[in-house]
Amino acid sequence: NPIEHYVDGELGEEKTEKEIDLIEMLGEINVVVGGPPCQGNSNLNNHTRRDDPRNELYMRMIRFVELFKPNIVLIENVRDVIKNTHQVVPRAIEILKDLGYSVSNGVVKGHLIGIPQTRTRHFTVAVLDPLADMEFEQFSKQTVENPRKVGWAIDDLQGEELVEGIFHNPPNPNPTNQQRMNYLHEHDLHELPNKERPPCQQGDHTYPTVYGRMHWDRPAPTLTTGFGCNGRGRFTHPLEPRVLTPHEAVRIQTFPDFFNFKMVAKRTEMHYLIGNAVPPLMAKHILEKLIKIQYKL
Repeated sequence: NPIEHYVDGELGEEKTEKEIDLIEMLGEINVVVGGPPCQGNSNLNNHTRRDDPRNELYMRMIRFVELFKPNIVLIENVRDVIKNTHQVVPRAIEILKDLGYSVSNGVVKGHLIGIPQTRTRHFTVAVLDPLADMEFEQFSKQTVENPRKVGWAIDDLQGEELVEGIFHNPPNPNPTNQQRMNYLHEHDLHELPNKERPPCQQGDHTYPTVYGRMHWDRPAPTLTTGFGCNGRGRFTHPLEPRVLTPHEAVRIQTFPDFFNFKMVAKRTEMHYLIGNAVPPLMAKHILEKLIKIQYKL
């Protein structure tokens, strides 16, 4: 069930019956981490950008915090969430402060903290200590001298023996998209020339990375739910004329190999799960600092 089924009360109001049941079921919670749906705030969404009803789910998470009063709060979203029409970030910050939290927010660039992709995300972070030092620079400053590359993440997966299942295999492209990937590799290119693009992209356009090929020796672009289609971004594999497998994608997202995706039977669901995820190493980077701040370690 969606969160609204369990957290259905208004901010500042008395707990509802469903919320009381949820509190009894979950008990004490010390850390809350979440990434409310971000498609409404994404620059890839040209129709309802920043005025999408899904954006209000950000405030459902704040209501959850109001109910449970965890010591640490981490909320992840796309960087343009701060431009949201509903002003979810400033509203959330004011409520968290009223609840006794020290709050900060800002943008973290993944390749600067050891994530092998140029994933840039907005974080709102809070600890239940109104006097804590929450200067955001401590979360966003560069921690690695040399950014990790695509090859760093997936090199040992190349040349694997054939393994069945959607996790280990890329989706089958249509013949035209396969031809575009072949062209990139046959001509050793990373940008697809306009003449090889669809008619709508054969003149001036703002999609230079679409149909592009990844660089083996650079961080990957931001992985999205569309990483399985070369027409949705720079998702052509750097060494072969194909897109990434889900296994390669989760490596670039920094999921550990022991994480089990076998419970996901449909490719579309798997791609959404992977593309929408916060890279675990990104969350770890921020949570370690929040734990030290909250518990004065």
